[in-house]
Amino acid sequence: MISFRKINALYNKQMKNFFNNPFVAFAPVLMVGLAYLNSTVLPYDAEPVQYASMLIMVVLMNVLMTGAFTMSCLIAEEKEKFTLNVLITSTVSVMDFLISNILTVATITITANVLIYIVIGVGDIIPFVPFLLISSLGTVAGITLGASLGLLSKNQAAASAISTPLFAIVIIPMFFPDNFFVDNVLYYVFTEQIAHMLINLARYGEMQLFRLAIIAANFVVLAAVFAICYKKRGLES
Repeated sequence: MISFRKINALYNKQMKNFFNNPFVAFAPVLMVGLAYLNSTVLPYDAEPVQYASMLIMVVLMNVLMTGAFTMSCLIAEEKEKFTLNVLITSTVSVMDFLISNILTVATITITANVLIYIVIGVGDIIPFVPFLLISSLGTVAGITLGASLGLLSKNQAAASAISTPLFAIVIIPMFFPDNFFVDNVLYYVFTEQIAHMLINLARYGEMQLFRLAIIAANFVVLAAVFAICYKKRGLES
């Protein structure tokens, strides 16, 4: 049974403590700073697709670093300090814990996404509402992935080591766009769908709903993986 009171209490706790942990707090600040630095190197007469490509690169890094990486570190920190089991055994349900942590990291990640959008200055190229919808759905998928990695990690250092290879999901398609692995495997990963949707918005101003469905399917699969990890770690309520 979901308890909104407990979700709110956990959410407020995480939000207050978020920036007290430099191990995770630097991620959103770094991403917004990277957006600013990248925006300064774009020529004044850059093509819309160039702006969109810059936006995609930073947003995907933010989704993985601030979303997935931070989520994994927050859970690993709770385990490391032996406070996670206290939360779970104090009548906090699986959904209470999951929702409160998703809301915490989602608030930070989505806020950073919006700031990146503003800093790069793509308001005339990509409409804000579709951008917010696409990036937010991708953020939730990334956060759920990070939650599973956090449960599999013994501490924050281990979570960082496990999460780092996630950046290959962003880097590989950039350098090997016509690779078989990219076209047939990574194509179905939510990060690739975000990239395709934002490029399509920049070029044609159109939403591709089937790509949103793929991102949603990614979230469903990742949520199932999280549930399995949660149960196997003996943290079910």
